[in-house]
Amino acid sequence: MRPITVIVVSTHALTRVGIQQMVTKSDIPIEVTAVCANFREAHEFLAKQRAHVVIIDDSHPRSTNLAQEVKKLRGRQANLAVLTIAQRPTATLLRLLREHGVHGMLHKDDDLERGLLSAIPMIADGGLSVSPRISRLLDVQRTLPDELQQRDIDVLQLTADGFDVKEISSHLGLAGKTIYRTLQMLREVYHANSNAQLIDIAHQKKLLDMEDEDDQA
Repeated sequence: MRPITVIVVSTHALTRVGIQQMVTKSDIPIEVTAVCANFREAHEFLAKQRAHVVIIDDSHPRSTNLAQEVKKLRGRQANLAVLTIAQRPTATLLRLLREHGVHGMLHKDDDLERGLLSAIPMIADGGLSVSPRISRLLDVQRTLPDELQQRDIDVLQLTADGFDVKEISSHLGLAGKTIYRTLQMLREVYHANSNAQLIDIAHQKKLLDMEDEDDQA
């Protein structure tokens, strides 16, 4: 049986090593053929060699447009299966990645080792693999105030997490002016004089960290 060839993309050396160690525990042959510190290295590798699966950790800079990077990688190799590992993903980004052909999505707070070992062969064979927390973000229909959409919540959450407008724009694949308009609309709706005050109000109204609240329930 020919091994499933995998490349790993993460800016963190320890994460790259950790993923390699997890993958070696598989009962089926999986070979990590490249570990890349950034997308440039991944593109250079795929320009010379083929791979079955690329695993992308979310340690990339905030200004990275992950959806576009996935599109470029799959443009080099149409059959490349993409597996993302995220710590605090937004529903908007997850849906965008799914639209761009991402086959597997894992949350770092789920059982990562088990998720990797089950997802790699599944997506290499053309299937889909989504870990439980990611599934909840994608599928659960949350009750939001009438004036808000999920994208508005994601912009709020990223702002609260310290992302600037340019970083939010890249993260969500939206134009910068769309982010500005969203924040302006939210400030007007909640009568906030600044983004800092807006975030305080959002916390008071329990609009943020909905996933964490679900976990505690």
